[in-house]
Amino acid sequence: MSQATIAKYMVRRRKPPSQTFQENHVKQLVSADFFVVPTVTFRILYVFLVLAHDRGRVVQFNVREHPIAAWTATQLVQAFPWDTAPRYLLQDRDRNWRSERCAGS
Repeated sequence: MSQATIAKYMVRRRKPPSQTFQENHVKQLVSADFFVVPTVTFRILYVFLVLAHDRGRVVQFNVREHPIAAWTATQLVQAFPWDTAPRYLLQDRDRNWRSERCAGS
């Protein structure tokens, strides 16, 4: 038997996957997001949610009909009192973050 034939049937050891940014910084990483919920009366409510990645727990959750920038900032301050602010905050580029309502009007 040739070496190529034997190598073809040998069990190959897989290399461990390289670590990602999230794996390296999971304890310092949180995500913040807005999503909308239509009510039975067809009003739109904005839900603000902050999640910690280390345990997948909800850090802050609040609902408002017309969010403004000051309200959003207050939610972040309340989510991380004193010196508990994470090093990294992830957010998407959804238009809810850039709307006039969240820009401070």
